[in-house]
Amino acid sequence: MAATMAFPQDRRRRNLSILGGVTALFVLLAVVAVFQRAGELAPKFQPRAMFPGLPQTVNNLGEVALASKAGGTIHVKLVNDKWGVVERNNFPASEMQMRATAVGIADLQVLEPKTNRADWLSFLGLTAPPEGDAVRVTLTDKGGKVLADVLLGHTQGNPDDLGRSTLYVRKPDENQAWLARGYLTAKPNVTDWLDKGVVNIARDRVKGAVVTPTTGPGYTLARETKDQPDFKMVDLPRGCKLSFEGSPDGVAGSIVGFQFDDAAKADQFDFAKAPQSVFSTFDGLTITVKIATKGMDHWATVQAAGSNPMAQEEAMKLNAAVTGWAFKLSESKTQQILAARETLLKPPPGK
Repeated sequence: MAATMAFPQDRRRRNLSILGGVTALFVLLAVVAVFQRAGELAPKFQPRAMFPGLPQTVNNLGEVALASKAGGTIHVKLVNDKWGVVERNNFPASEMQMRATAVGIADLQVLEPKTNRADWLSFLGLTAPPEGDAVRVTLTDKGGKVLADVLLGHTQGNPDDLGRSTLYVRKPDENQAWLARGYLTAKPNVTDWLDKGVVNIARDRVKGAVVTPTTGPGYTLARETKDQPDFKMVDLPRGCKLSFEGSPDGVAGSIVGFQFDDAAKADQFDFAKAPQSVFSTFDGLTITVKIATKGMDHWATVQAAGSNPMAQEEAMKLNAAVTGWAFKLSESKTQQILAARETLLKPPPGK
């Protein structure tokens, strides 16, 4: 009889437990729904330009200044309608880099706010230089008025399909950090701002070169037509052969893609007895490259001349850009321009 009476009581307890669980579930769902509804009704941040008026004033740009822990301070100024890098005695600046930076900041879009705590900014790379990791970029107009001033921090992820990067930014006088997007890459090193295209000769123009290397005898390289793929050694010693058919090509073509690492005033170096290579083109241009070594570094001067009016005009423009300057070359580029003759030849028998 006692067992019979206990059975209904157990069933009632089970029913009450089920009812309580269902009630708790509905309460939880109601809470979630309230939060979701609140999120839908809450105002959402709309992406916007970080510097709204900049696109209309960027054409009046007069200076770009950068500051970073790694590269120090860089000033690129417009002087007499020409951009120059102040820290390199106003050597011509890269117009491509200038344009990319100015347009990149003008197009910068803030996507959403992040932290405004000063002690968290370092995690985003937004601590100001010179102690912090951020790169500060300041755009100033021709009258000295600041157009834009921004700290660039860490990037997030990879560029999107349009090539835009996502990065953390803030204004120097504010702690508020933002996630932003734009076509902007910080270039904190002064050499990134130098115009590296001052000497631009296409390979099909190169006729040959007369090389006076650092060691060993001089030699002459040439080809008869621009359609001839390989250069020959005109004064190949009797009994000697080229190490391979195209061995002179790297030397004769070393004026092509004349890239340098840095620039300085030429009067800091002694070129009086410097080895050299004189390159010639089919259309009458000659370019003399002299290389002096100071310490462990190699510095080159460039001088052009022309044998006809058109070539003379080109030489005059080139000289206007390079006269008075020395260009720091890599070890490999130096060895290419001043290659010793024996490096192009097969070793003598028995060696």
